[in-house]
Amino acid sequence: MAGISFDGLASGLNTTELIGALISVERVPVTLMENKLAENEARISGLRALNSQIASLAELAKEYSIADAFRPATGSSTSENVTVTVDDGATPATLDFRVDAAAAKQSGVSAPLSGWNGETLSITRADGTTADFTGDSLTSLVDAVNGDAELGVDATLIKAGTDAEGTTLYRLQLTSQDTGADAAFTATADGADLFGTGGAITSTAADARITLFPGTGAEQTITSATNEFADLASGVSVTVSAKAVGETVTASASNDPTAATERAEKLLKQINGLLNAIGSVTTVTPGSGSAGSTTSAGMFVGDSTVRSINDKIFSAAVRTEDGTSQAWFGVQPDRYGRLEIDTETLKQALTEDPAAVGTALAALAGRVQEAASSISDQYDGILTQSIESRVTENQRTQTSIDSALRRLELRETTLRAQFTAMEVALAKANSLQSYLSGQINTNNAAANQR
Repeated sequence: MAGISFDGLASGLNTTELIGALISVERVPVTLMENKLAENEARISGLRALNSQIASLAELAKEYSIADAFRPATGSSTSENVTVTVDDGATPATLDFRVDAAAAKQSGVSAPLSGWNGETLSITRADGTTADFTGDSLTSLVDAVNGDAELGVDATLIKAGTDAEGTTLYRLQLTSQDTGADAAFTATADGADLFGTGGAITSTAADARITLFPGTGAEQTITSATNEFADLASGVSVTVSAKAVGETVTASASNDPTAATERAEKLLKQINGLLNAIGSVTTVTPGSGSAGSTTSAGMFVGDSTVRSINDKIFSAAVRTEDGTSQAWFGVQPDRYGRLEIDTETLKQALTEDPAAVGTALAALAGRVQEAASSISDQYDGILTQSIESRVTENQRTQTSIDSALRRLELRETTLRAQFTAMEVALAKANSLQSYLSGQINTNNAAANQR
């Protein structure tokens, strides 16, 4: 019966302790599996952290695997009203120009209106396309215009006082969404110019305009629908503002070896960081020899997969396709299996020959990106597959542990039933012994009285 214990009732044995000892012995294989599970979980956690670090390196290396990544440039302007934007790999250049006009939107307002009574509003763009709108109120008309996503014109109402009857008046304002001459439009209401009597065009659509090399035989006018003039020189763009109109400006672009060096160091240091991380978990550190010091071993000492990853990344970083050394731009392997980075040599090389060094660094980044991706790819990466294999192994181990624990539970139940039955049997035997002893004693006493 559940809840009742016959612990040593007849035998005097501590049956609970005895059963516990038997179960403990039979539980040894389960304990070994649990230890293996915990160890494997720790390894999986370590591999996932390593995989994340490798994936991060692959992403950075991919970003830097083009030569222009190591040819950053910087731009400057002699006017605070003109900004210069340069792309990586931009050609060093100096451009003199005069700002003749800034880009503008088309905008106009109608005469004051008290309402809209079904007239047809026609808006015609510079390319000749026309869109017609109508409505039973100014609000519905505005909604109709703003609901046309392809027109490129915004409508709004601006209060314009009241009429003699006290009715609120509004001007209908139409404004092109874009700047530039091609954004121009006209508007009519039942054929009459919307911006005519009482109305006005408040801003005329116009291109931005600059004159390159003003006052020289090479003088040339350039226009742009926006205030940005893209690629005036290879990779060099300038943006003007209305305040710059009338100014003569010099815009410059030049290589930035300091920024290039910083990018190269970022990549190389991240490679070293990964190699250090792998080294910390794959090496044995001997004790210092002092009292109490012990030798410690990394989690993945002897793990061929992790060791091969280290070799793959290191080889990608130091072995060029033609077998030449990279020391000429300040990068070479050291005796500890890491990259030795000579910052001064690197910066000098990037200053003197940015194209060649940029190409070499991009090639290094490309090799590292390929190696890192083959390791950390989320589907078929070497390390990803190793992690998945360990996870599957742990799932099988957990299944085995669960099954073994169920068997132990049944075994313990069986042992308790057996010991309980033994105690009951011994109790019965003891009771019978007491009865028989009593009968014998009674018979012996009766015989003595005769």
